[in-house]
Amino acid sequence: MRFAWMACLMVGAVVAEEVPAMPEVAALIAPQVAALPDPAPPAVKGGVKMTITALNREVQQAVCDGLTCLHAGWDFEAYRHFVKALEGDPDCLMAHWGVGLALLHGSDDFSEEREAALNRILGLVDRGVGTDLEHRYVFGLTKLIQEGAREASAVFASAAEEYPNDPQLGLLQALLGRGGYDIMGDVTPDQERSEAVVRELIVKHPELSYLRYALLAMRAEAPDLEKDLEMARGLTMESPEFPPYFHLLGHFEWRSGHHQEAQQAFGWAADAYSEWMESTGLGALDCPGWTKAESYRAVALASKGDYETALAAAKALAGVKVPVDRATSDGARMLLWEGKTLPARILMRRGRQEDLEEARKLLPSVEETKGLRDHTLAVWSFQAFSTAVGAQLAMQQGDQEAAGVLVQDFTRLGSTFVETRQVAAARGEQSHWIRCFHAMEEMSGELTGLLAMSGPEGSRGSAYNWFLSARDHQRRASVMMPPMVLTPMGVRLSDYLSSEEKWDKALEALETGLTSYPNDVELLQRLVTVAEKADQPERSAEAQAILKGLAGS
Repeated sequence: MRFAWMACLMVGAVVAEEVPAMPEVAALIAPQVAALPDPAPPAVKGGVKMTITALNREVQQAVCDGLTCLHAGWDFEAYRHFVKALEGDPDCLMAHWGVGLALLHGSDDFSEEREAALNRILGLVDRGVGTDLEHRYVFGLTKLIQEGAREASAVFASAAEEYPNDPQLGLLQALLGRGGYDIMGDVTPDQERSEAVVRELIVKHPELSYLRYALLAMRAEAPDLEKDLEMARGLTMESPEFPPYFHLLGHFEWRSGHHQEAQQAFGWAADAYSEWMESTGLGALDCPGWTKAESYRAVALASKGDYETALAAAKALAGVKVPVDRATSDGARMLLWEGKTLPARILMRRGRQEDLEEARKLLPSVEETKGLRDHTLAVWSFQAFSTAVGAQLAMQQGDQEAAGVLVQDFTRLGSTFVETRQVAAARGEQSHWIRCFHAMEEMSGELTGLLAMSGPEGSRGSAYNWFLSARDHQRRASVMMPPMVLTPMGVRLSDYLSSEEKWDKALEALETGLTSYPNDVELLQRLVTVAEKADQPERSAEAQAILKGLAGS
């Protein structure tokens, strides 16, 4: 059976008539990783246990540690463990597989190491290295690269039937076969099946925390996360030193409206990443998780109305320097796409004239971005937020003509940005690009609605439809990241309806907004007044009580 799988692999993976010569194993090991000390065992309860074809137990354990990190959300640390395994056994097939998967969606910084791993995998299989089970893993990875996630899921599903005692196979089947949630928030059939597969695995292997992490990560965009909170909290109690678990908990707390608990969880994640950076001698450019946690922590603080602390955190993050020669690293991209605009986005959320004036000053200048354009598309996001800030500021200053020009500029910018999608995919920035694209769609409706509201009386009526469009484009926080646009569009709808004295509808807009942004301070502050106007003093009192709790937390 081994040779049948090997034949399928080689036919499917190699287009040329001859298999390329195997590179040396050193080609898989990035210089910055080779210089690091050995990684510590992952601080995770219930790691991977798998029989690995290797020279000794130390190599086997290094591969298992890498697989644990891989399934528990820390790809770079997984790569370090696989490198340790390769240093002990240059022909360990599963260490090669781990390098290939850990670096599969990474930045260009590791493109050569990723390619070398995939080339060596083929040569090792051709030499008969590894068991049939290990070849199934390799075949699944090959399918993933060549034909996509759905086909790879089918490979792992087939392998799981023959090797039912290996929970990783079922997990990979589920992760690659999930369909997510549709635009209305309804679970898709593929997502439902995938979640069921992982839930069965959890029942069978309750000691494996990475299975619970995987289930929660799969569900991170579900409409209601509060019912999963206890599982997320349990992960951090079992593994109190593992930052990805704390980041996941923060996301679930924030989505459930527990902003104080969220900012604490993100703070713990950021502190753990900081300790890791100190122990390795690495920095933010090599640790996107730290930027991700700090960004989300600032957003959680803003969500409960603590703008000053949120701005201090955001400004510290935005102040991290990104040298041009490191702009393609995963950590640098996280800083450029998320961290550099964060102070302005928080100020835009609060939205006073003085906030917008400060936001314009805090966005990266042309001089700061000099040289970056050839390495990242993040400069488009700088321009997008700069134009949006300028337009909103012109409206508040009563310069309708200048505001109209800037809104048109924003629309043209969005149209041109669409043409860069293939470039983003080629550079490994697709997930960042998609987030920015959705944000620009949302801001386009928001800006046009604000322009209509600030214009002549006869033009104000269209604002409602523009804000409705913006709300429809406002998506749930994805990939456990905070939204790029931090103002809930229920705020805009309610402000318009309140200006028309349609209090019942304004209240409805706020209540709808709170289903997506529970306990958001901007929504609650408006609800206090609007509920009174709508003759619902009890609801106003409830909102005041929540606001009091947020202020005291």
